Amino acid sequence: MDTVADHYLVEKVTSASPAELTGMLYDKAVLSLRRAQAFLTAGDWERANGRILNASDIVLELRCVLNPAAGDMTVRLEALYAWVTQQLLIANGRRDTRAVQEALDVLVPLQTAWRQACVGNTRPAAVPAAR
Repeated sequence: MDTVADHYLVEKVTSASPAELTGMLYDKAVLSLRRAQAFLTAGDWERANGRILNASDIVLELRCVLNPAAGDMTVRLEALYAWVTQQLLIANGRRDTRAVQEALDVLVPLQTAWRQACVGNTRPAAVPAAR
């Protein structure tokens, strides 16, 4: 482990419930996209690219853990995640802050709803700073 924050994160993840882990994924995706927006605005394409790719990986993970037994909810979430993925491809290809914002406009309400329904709070979990 490099830091106390790394150790804390490992402990938090290994002791989290599946609902908490999903909440953490939402938190990190939203944080990554907010950072991507800031980097794009500052003209730091390389760092923005890394944050957009990170968010894309997280959305892919969210898609992979969807429960087909949830029926219509799964179909709707899959469609939303597919749309967010498309926006992130556009954002990365065009260096487009608007596409990042459109992805955030979908993910933030999902993050909030997930926290209210499954985790019992609306505050995102603390995520250690990116390196």
